[in-house]
Amino acid sequence: MERARVALAQVRDALRFARATLAAAAFDRFLWRLAWRNVWRNPRRTGIVVTAVAVGIAGVILSMAINFGMVLQMVETAISTELGHVQVRARGFRDDPGLGLRLDDGGRAGAAILESLPQVEAWAPRIHSQGLLSSTRASAGVRVLAIDPPRESGITSLAGSITEGAYLDGDARRILVGEALAERLHVGVGGKLVLSASDANGDLAAEAFRVAGLFRTASLELDRTTVYLRLPEAQELLALGDAVSELVAVTERREAIPAVREALATRLVGDVEVSTWRELAPLLVYMVDSFEQMAWIVYAAVFIAMAFGIANVLLMAVFERTREIGVVRSIGMSAPRVVAAVVLESLCLTLFGLLVGFALAVGLVFSLRDGIDLTAFARGLNALGVGTTVVPIVRAQDFTTPTVVATVTAILSSLWPALRAARALPARALRHV
Repeated sequence: MERARVALAQVRDALRFARATLAAAAFDRFLWRLAWRNVWRNPRRTGIVVTAVAVGIAGVILSMAINFGMVLQMVETAISTELGHVQVRARGFRDDPGLGLRLDDGGRAGAAILESLPQVEAWAPRIHSQGLLSSTRASAGVRVLAIDPPRESGITSLAGSITEGAYLDGDARRILVGEALAERLHVGVGGKLVLSASDANGDLAAEAFRVAGLFRTASLELDRTTVYLRLPEAQELLALGDAVSELVAVTERREAIPAVREALATRLVGDVEVSTWRELAPLLVYMVDSFEQMAWIVYAAVFIAMAFGIANVLLMAVFERTREIGVVRSIGMSAPRVVAAVVLESLCLTLFGLLVGFALAVGLVFSLRDGIDLTAFARGLNALGVGTTVVPIVRAQDFTTPTVVATVTAILSSLWPALRAARALPARALRHV
């Protein structure tokens, strides 16, 4: 126990010594020049270390950019296909999404508030239900989403996802079906389908529809299980009158979501609840948070390896310059300045590697600006809500975080060689061969 206490005290003293030394040397131009010259006294060794740091940094930034692009695409797919940014529903609908929990009179109070909020870009009413969709050859259980087509096109990408046929803007009794579901039912555009569902009174209702169009989104689950029809036709089929299940809104900016939610929650009266996409999709939020944690794990792995490399290079450099260190110590260079010179050498080496790595990463990301084609993995990616093309996205923190961590790593990994150099006795160092 006593030895551990002594060792801890020595480490603490060394860190205080290094902090004071660096604070004094930070503006010492002579030490910076000396460190930079020492870096290039062995170009081959420096080139190997810089290359290793640059490749590691570029690899980390590129992998983070690709992974963040995938995560962001999952979030955007969920928002642009169904969630929106804010939803107004009858209280309890999230836990029990049935026709018994609905917004009577079409949610007029909520609609009026949404119209009055300048942060709201668009909003739309919807009806949620379950049903059985049958063709002449097969049948399947489906989610029924009844929409107001013009308004829906302002909050989701459904209108732009039509691959065959047309959007719901023509004849009556038309329905939109996902490509995967149409293949399962062996039906195409113009084909006849019968939709059966329980109405608000608990009675079985059925209606025949023609397929207006087929859609394909980045969500395989949506394409397999969901059909769209017009709001008035669903209200008639399900005996809902003018009631709807929810109001979905999209804000002009993500930053405005809390303000819109607060305005709705404050001004709406009655048994309703207001939810954001983060509350409606906690799994997506968890994945985004997990991505940030994974990034730190990757950073730790890379920078630990980098720390060993830097420490090894500096130990070799200190060993080779033992006589030189003895000379400068004998003519009056203090131990703190020797430590500062070695630490600054490590900083120069690391920061130069960072700059090369950043340039390499930017070049790689720019070359992939049109996206990475992952068609071979389309089915698996679509199951996660990711499209077949992933565009890497670089954030400012992908550069700032590695810079801070690399600087700390460079200082810590150079302390041992620096202190070893400072402890060398001038007389003994001068006799070193």
